Amino acid sequence: MDDAGDAEFADGEVEALGDLRGTLRQIAEWPPDNPLSFVLMLAPRTRGKLGELLLDRYAVQAGLPTERAESVAYDRQVGRARCEVKFSTEDPPRFQQVRDPRLPNGTLKYDYLVCISARPHGLIYWLVPAQSLGELMDAGCVTVQHAMSDTKWFLPSRIESDPFSGMRHGYEDFLEALQLIA
Repeated sequence: MDDAGDAEFADGEVEALGDLRGTLRQIAEWPPDNPLSFVLMLAPRTRGKLGELLLDRYAVQAGLPTERAESVAYDRQVGRARCEVKFSTEDPPRFQQVRDPRLPNGTLKYDYLVCISARPHGLIYWLVPAQSLGELMDAGCVTVQHAMSDTKWFLPSRIESDPFSGMRHGYEDFLEALQLIA
């Protein structure tokens, strides 16, 4: 290592990594010319930001105003709807750190959970009303993430019938659903 503390690869490391590179499963299903190919190179938090930016664009396409959140309890406001936004490139999709929208006094931290699933063949959207999300959490359909955590994992299916299928949308339907909530 040099004085700046930067690590350098030793010859043995370079050789080991080179040998192993071809032995591990790579994501060949994301062709370089795919509109989503850049997403795999983004840091996890930046992927989340991409979800927020997509929601803003879609809201504008639907003729709706968007704003930054007024609180840390949610990410974006679409019209009057307070939206928590999650983004996933996993298959099946896994949306992490979903917090219960309900406060002890019965009010809600946000109005909708917006989940965007990106796969090489397209995007799928979920627009989950916060009250329904709370009920799905109570029913065990949204699972605990970590033993001592207040966050959960939302694990919907992109194609099969599940408790979230009525909240799943394609692009055009998602734009129409945004208009209805705003």
